[in-house]
Parts: sequence; structure tokens; C-alpha cells
Amino acid sequence: MKFKKYNPSKAYEHLIAYFWTIKSSSCDTSTYRFVPDAYVDWVFHLESPWQCDFPDVECQSKTGKFHVFGQIKKYIDVSLPKGHLNAFGVKFHPWVANKIWKVDMHYLTNECLNLTDIDLPEMEILQEQICAVNTTQERIQLIETYLLPYICYNDEKSLKTIFKQLDIGIQHISELEANFGRRRLQQRFKNEIGISPKLFLRTLRINGVIEQMKNKSMSSLTQLALEHHYFDQTHFIKDFKQFTGLNPSKFLKSINPDGDILNLHID
Repeated sequence: MKFKKYNPSKAYEHLIAYFWTIKSSSCDTSTYRFVPDAYVDWVFHLESPWQCDFPDVECQSKTGKFHVFGQIKKYIDVSLPKGHLNAFGVKFHPWVANKIWKVDMHYLTNECLNLTDIDLPEMEILQEQICAVNTTQERIQLIETYLLPYICYNDEKSLKTIFKQLDIGIQHISELEANFGRRRLQQRFKNEIGISPKLFLRTLRINGVIEQMKNKSMSSLTQLALEHHYFDQTHFIKDFKQFTGLNPSKFLKSINPDGDILNLHID
């Protein structure tokens, strides 16, 4: 399994966190685990699509060849098909998908939307173009061309301004509500992101923990929890297990070194 990230052109950095590819020539079916990261993924299956198993949801979802993953509230298990795996993806910043496709994002929470369900004529053309070219750089160029009308999007009233505040250290919902108003903040997060502000902050916090685990930049799990404002170990373990399905020590032993998209190989 090979996972690789590609940076967008500088003009698109406010829209796209990065592009990614996953490739494998393994003949065996494997199951990997995704954990929430607060971003939105646009996925193009260049060969066989995946099957997703959402916890606490009765049915499994077999994705189409082109789809968008909305916010997920806890881990999902993804069954990769037998034979060759070849997928190309775009990881959008959390506030972007709502602006591009005009979809209320709470409808995509714990869901993946097949892009054929969006009534946009240019989408079908783009999908054909993505499959017709042979290199990742050509696919990146096609996506950036498609997003050109949004390149000047810099609405200071957007949720992007909230994320800037998160970057400088706001940790508590009450601080956000004081600046934006509780009801307005809740509604905007529901429509534009797909989850509540509280769950969004919890997701960011757990991802901070996971990033340090992957980078091995920690002295102990206890110290790691304290660095991310978990002052109760029981709370830390419970929160971590809700997002990942595993306790921190087992997760640490199971991390897939190949990268960010497929965190755990659980077969």
C-alpha cells in the first residue's frame, strides 16, 4: 500500500489542504480504518471502488467511482477490493464543500455522496477527464481548473475566520459563542460543516493526539493527554476510543506507517 500527498498550487491553499493518491497491487482484500479528521474528502476511484462500514449504521455503503466523504462522527472501516487499488483524492478544508456544491453538509454527516447525484453537468465531464488522463499532476491541474471560479473566495464572514481563531488557541465553545452568538454558530456549523462546534473541537483535539502518535513525538500517553488538555485519564481513553474504536495503547501499536488516510490496518 502506497499513500502519497501532493501540495496544491499556492493560490488554492485556502481551499485544499492537499491532494492524495493510494495505490496497491495486492490481490487480497484488506480492511482499513479511517478516523475523523474534520476535513472533507473528494475521492476518485480509478479502478474498483471501496465498501464502507459505518458503526451504529445498519447497512454498509458501497461507494460509487466518484464521491464526497462528509464529516464522520467516529471511525469507519473501509474494505478495499481485491486486485489493484488506485484512487486519487482531494482533501478540502472543512468550510469549502458547502460553498462549491451548495449542499447542506449535515446531510453528508456519516455519509458519502456519489457525485452523480449532484445535478451539475460539468461534474460528469470532469469525472471523464480525471479517468482519461494518466498522471497525478494532470489530475491536479484538472481539479484546480474546475475550482478556478472559487479561487478568490475569501469571505471574512465565513467559518474560515473561526478556524483562524482555533489556530491561535481558542479551546472552548463558550469563547466561540461569545464572538459569534450561540444559536448562529450552531446553525452555521450544522449547514456548512455538518457537525456541531463541540464535536468539531473534539475532533481537532483527538487529531492532535493522533498526529503526535504517528510522529512518535511523545514521552508517554499520560503526558500526551495532558498536552492536549485531557486532565482525566478516564475521559481521555473514553474519548479516544469513541473516535478510533481502540484504546490509545492499542492504537499506537496499530498505526499504519503509510500515512494519514488509512490510519489502521485491522485485518
